[in-house]
Amino acid sequence: MQPTTFSSAKAQTQGLIARLASRFGVDSAKLLKCLTTQVFKQSDGKTPSTEELMVLLVVCENYGLNPFCREVFAFRSKSGDIVPVVSLDGWAKIVRSQKDFNGLTFSFSDTTVRIAGYAGELPEYVECSIRLKGVDDPVRIQEYMVECFNERSPVWKKWPRRMLRSRAFIQCARLAFSLTGLYDDADDFVDVVEADPVPNAGEQPTAAPALAPAAERPKLRLERPKLNEMLAKLAVFAQSHPNGWHRAQQWVNLNLEGEDHGYAMDVLRDRQQLAASEAQHAVQTDVKEPGEEAGAGYAHA
Repeated sequence: MQPTTFSSAKAQTQGLIARLASRFGVDSAKLLKCLTTQVFKQSDGKTPSTEELMVLLVVCENYGLNPFCREVFAFRSKSGDIVPVVSLDGWAKIVRSQKDFNGLTFSFSDTTVRIAGYAGELPEYVECSIRLKGVDDPVRIQEYMVECFNERSPVWKKWPRRMLRSRAFIQCARLAFSLTGLYDDADDFVDVVEADPVPNAGEQPTAAPALAPAAERPKLRLERPKLNEMLAKLAVFAQSHPNGWHRAQQWVNLNLEGEDHGYAMDVLRDRQQLAASEAQHAVQTDVKEPGEEAGAGYAHA
């Protein structure tokens, strides 16, 4: 990257940090440290670059999202780029802040379907309708269970109706308000660590069989680099979701055995302890000392 381009990105990022620090009434340098070492830190220990941090902060500023309340967090995609992933709370906040928003409704279909991986019948679809001020007809989106249900995800298996409703809400919001450049935690970025690793593109069967009981399921056998990659994704998930560390350990118990199981549990415990220690340190150091002025002492990104 050319020096002039880097300087421009750095200056823009500094401005974004200063505005965010003013919004929360904290010191800019401490805010930057907290964002890079806590909020947006990647599981492999790497911190976002200046350009990546700028992308994340632009999304926070444009949509009024609070990264400290987990309304948005960073996830490194398979291409290596960091993308802003917006939680359901974040999407709800974005929708409520739209000046044309005039309410919404949900309705589940009367017809039901049976889905591989779930015992029982589920609604065929859920419809989300978002009303806009000054527009007669609402924006309506139907999301179908057969297209959305993820039989490899314990979240979808436990709360299929809630997950389908959330998917319909987010997709309807995208169309109603032309929201682009955002990912949601129902996308594959989170699905891959909520259950088993998904097959490569084109390898997914058209009608997957129901999962066998945990005791009967074959365990994964991964090369150490691949296992480390999966554990990194699990750690990102664990730090971004309620009860995340427990759910990550459940995944390990379900899918690994022997030496791989012991290694994975040790890695997760170490990462959890490190995250807890860093979070406690961040809380202690983020307390503004007497005489400090907001915006002073900007640190290099």
